[in-house]
Amino acid sequence: MILASLWCRNFRSFPELSWAPPQGLVVLAGPNGAGKTNLLEAVAVLGNLTSFRPGSPTSWVRHGEAGFTLKGQLQEGETSLVLEQHARLGRTLHRTLLRGGRQVRPAEYLSLFPVATLSASDTELIFSGPEHRRRLLDRLAFQLKPQVLDLLLRYRRALRQRNAALAQHQLASLDAFDRELARLGAQLVELRVATLQLLAQALEEELSQLGWLGGKPVLRYHAPEGPAAHAGGGEQFLLLQLRRFRGQELARGHTLVGPHRHDVCITISGRPAREVLSAGQAKLLATSLRLASVAVTARKRKVAPLVIFDDVDAELDREALSRLLLRLPALSPQVVVSTAHPEVVLPSCPEAAVVPMRGGTLAVDERSRW
Repeated sequence: MILASLWCRNFRSFPELSWAPPQGLVVLAGPNGAGKTNLLEAVAVLGNLTSFRPGSPTSWVRHGEAGFTLKGQLQEGETSLVLEQHARLGRTLHRTLLRGGRQVRPAEYLSLFPVATLSASDTELIFSGPEHRRRLLDRLAFQLKPQVLDLLLRYRRALRQRNAALAQHQLASLDAFDRELARLGAQLVELRVATLQLLAQALEEELSQLGWLGGKPVLRYHAPEGPAAHAGGGEQFLLLQLRRFRGQELARGHTLVGPHRHDVCITISGRPAREVLSAGQAKLLATSLRLASVAVTARKRKVAPLVIFDDVDAELDREALSRLLLRLPALSPQVVVSTAHPEVVLPSCPEAAVVPMRGGTLAVDERSRW
């Protein structure tokens, strides 16, 4: 679906803002501090309920306010749909989610308007911890099969319960928690491995489109407890490992075995990518991973997500940037990128719609002449 209009109140720096984003490639241009990232974040939170920026959701509320509202009108042909979020600030952020005026659960809401988010922080996929790569894989698995969200939530609940039992040395209940965690964990690993295969296949095409000149990146699912965790009989193997490590887990008070500790290893010529890539190469590989996820989603669901890319020109040379700006509209009918350097970006996309932004204000009807 296309985002036909966005309205927000008391989100980040915006007391109130309305925007009707064009279709195709949109360049959100303005100096640092203009509010570009805040606007892209509003789009991301509207669709995904989460941000591509670090920090607590409570930080989305404008300073001094009690909450925020986001509203988006989606359009597909003659069909339109309005999504709303009404957030109230307390010790945490309490949100009411509406679909066409009807309150819905997060699982239903999240299936309606997927937003693919790319930013300068995507190099965390290469250089940072396994949680970033697990999140990429789990998000893609959910886009392909929305029921994955329920599986993830049940696994996390079982993990919390088992950790509590370990911390309190409730030995009598551990066998039951072991069986539940092994059963759910094996299902999650199976889905991740299948999703990773699709991602790896699509990655090769995206790297080619962006002019990758390095060695071929290899993606491999890694379970510290051994490859049997993601082979046939994974449930029984995980159960055995949970019992094997129980003594250590009781001493530490948390679970040491399972998909919450797994990783996606990225290697080039047998070496970890983080050890051999420059910052620019890492940005290109991370961007290609994100685009591969978009391509898989579009191919399998027959619906391409809206794509947003904050600070699109960061750490990319001119050729890579030019290829990227050509590739993005081929993957999605609506792409919004931001830049503080339009003179660098616009020569590669002369047909793009340019939306200037300064001081938190959009000049929606003005074609910029940079």
